[in-house]
Amino acid sequence: MTFPKWSNSPRGEPLEFIRAYIGLAIQIGAPAYNLGDLRGCYEVYACTARLLLQGVKGADEARQTLREALEQCSTQVDVNEQAWIMRRAFDAILGDEAQSPEWN
Repeated sequence: MTFPKWSNSPRGEPLEFIRAYIGLAIQIGAPAYNLGDLRGCYEVYACTARLLLQGVKGADEARQTLREALEQCSTQVDVNEQAWIMRRAFDAILGDEAQSPEWN
């Protein structure tokens, strides 16, 4: 698996870079969730969001969606809901690229 780099993201656009990393996070987080590791799933999603907020400039709407999701999670004690908050934010950013969640 090759991790996307800013320089080789499609057309060098920040949104495409963010979407690429979100896709990777879902590939790791969804199976963890399915195996019962809800905390692990959430941590993958939250870590990815924090990384993107710190490392990407531009794509302000997507970055705001990530910021708001992390803020919502900070007041939520249920890890299942935390994972879902992040997944819904990811799906909103992915838009038409979003696939049906592999977990319920």
